[in-house]
Amino acid sequence: MNTQEIITPVAKFIEWTFETVLVPISDPINSVVILLGFIGLAFWLRLQKKYTQKAKQEGGLV
Repeated sequence: MNTQEIITPVAKFIEWTFETVLVPISDPINSVVILLGFIGLAFWLRLQKKYTQKAKQEGGLV
């Protein structure tokens, strides 16, 4: 029994895992991350608008 007989099945299993599990779920995960980024950006911009209006009203730094 040599090392190649042990490594080859492990490598085939890892390759199978990537092809059948990780690749199909990568697109939805990427879409969710991008969507969360846009939601966070909108939230941050809304807060920034409120802080800017408050600073203008109080005469603070804008």
